[in-house]
Amino acid sequence: MKDTIIIGHVGLIQRSKKQWFTLELIKALHEKGYDAVGIFAGECREPEYMVELTQKIERYGLTGQAIFLGRRNDIPDLLKIIDILIIPSTEGFPLAGLEAAAAGVPVIACDAAGAKKFIQVSKDGLIFKEDDVDSAVAAVEGIMKERGAFQNAGEFFAVEMTNEKYTLRLEQIFSEIQ
Repeated sequence: MKDTIIIGHVGLIQRSKKQWFTLELIKALHEKGYDAVGIFAGECREPEYMVELTQKIERYGLTGQAIFLGRRNDIPDLLKIIDILIIPSTEGFPLAGLEAAAAGVPVIACDAAGAKKFIQVSKDGLIFKEDDVDSAVAAVEGIMKERGAFQNAGEFFAVEMTNEKYTLRLEQIFSEIQ
């Protein structure tokens, strides 16, 4: 077994956030010999979906290795123990990704919508093909090989994207076009 990889998934527990995919990823990492744990933070909005996820955990033999923490008010603290944040959903801009970048946590995200754009702009991680577990496993492996570089990129992005720096950039742009 290799060192434990802690995969974090932050978001409401609902189908659109695709926690099921994160469970598939953890299972696939186990099959490749990795010791992977999933930590899920988010309020449950779909109780029947949570039942399905619990059944999947049991069926995959992931009891104790996929932990649902519920709604949290301490995400910055939680990010300190996570190796990689996953964003498998295809929704708009991922605020969880910004929080991860600020904390120096690399992100893997699906190649759709705001998540893809976040990775392209922040350089805080890698993209995987939507709903493609093998692609996500490769992204995890890529992050773990170059974790320090991704941490630095995320922290740099977070510093460069403060309101003050963004305002200065806009002022520069406007002064150039006047």
